[in-house]
Amino acid sequence: MSQLRDKNNNFNALRFVFASLVILSHAPELQDGDRRHELLTQIFGTISFGEMAVQSFLLISGYLIVKSWQERPEVAVFLTHRILRIYPGFVVASLVCALLIAPAFGASDYWAQFRIGEYLKSLLFLKQPAIPQVFEGSHYAAVNGSMWSISYEFKCYVIALIFGLLGFLKKRSVWLTLAIFCTVVHVINRSGWASLPSDLTIRLLMAFAYGGCFYLYENALPWRSSMAWAGLLLLGVLLFIPMTAQPALCLLGGYAILHFAKFGPTVLGFHRWPDISYGVYLYAWPLNKIWLWYFPQMNLAALVLLVFFSSVLVGLVSWYTVEKPCLKLKALLPRSPA
Repeated sequence: MSQLRDKNNNFNALRFVFASLVILSHAPELQDGDRRHELLTQIFGTISFGEMAVQSFLLISGYLIVKSWQERPEVAVFLTHRILRIYPGFVVASLVCALLIAPAFGASDYWAQFRIGEYLKSLLFLKQPAIPQVFEGSHYAAVNGSMWSISYEFKCYVIALIFGLLGFLKKRSVWLTLAIFCTVVHVINRSGWASLPSDLTIRLLMAFAYGGCFYLYENALPWRSSMAWAGLLLLGVLLFIPMTAQPALCLLGGYAILHFAKFGPTVLGFHRWPDISYGVYLYAWPLNKIWLWYFPQMNLAALVLLVFFSSVLVGLVSWYTVEKPCLKLKALLPRSPA
């Protein structure tokens, strides 16, 4: 297969699956505060479903964002598209958390402690809401502990923009060097040979960089189902090793993810469904905290299902009332000659 499919792909389905895996990962930990009860952590001891999902999000973003720049290398268009996709949903979710959920589940003097300047700063820089304590006395007493990853994703967009402006994306070996550099730094950190700073940043940038590499080298790669399945089998082994778990997820898992996204049979017509994964991701944590606030001893399976269905419902509301209308604004941008 020399040509990769541009339509009828599985990116929407994959993003929805990864958002759902975050729910599966957070539910047991939010209930009892013990991460060791998280399913993937119990199996491999190196990675959780939440970490796997976030890195997979970044990997898909790396592929699509580098593709977007290569197809239309215009700074204003690139930034406008990224801002319209990230900020509206984030801003509304943050306001809901800070102005509705937090006052209902925070301290009685919540508004007296609220600092508007700190909150607006966190909003601008895509951080978790900088607000007074919420859900006090519970495990991980934060109104939305999932929002931390959004700022990292936007930073990756900026890095891709800088590389594009410098012409480095025309030399795919330069982007490959970025992926290799992140891999080496991460392996050094996990090996104990040395302690280099910002392993979280390096790990997320590594996933984004590998995604970009898969786009830049896609016509040079053999895209075969047999290779995807063989890579997943090898990944199952390498996930047991701290030094290799994350790089293997980016390389072997990334190949399998993108092979399925581009060549796999479309799943349940997901490519025609609304893209609610962002809303599901943004609202799952506060919904999980609310369910546990009222029913702290709820059966774990029931908790996961309740959080999942309520997140899907809110995700649909977010898509149709906030995200989709804002994305339509992209049509107002002037089109340059081909």
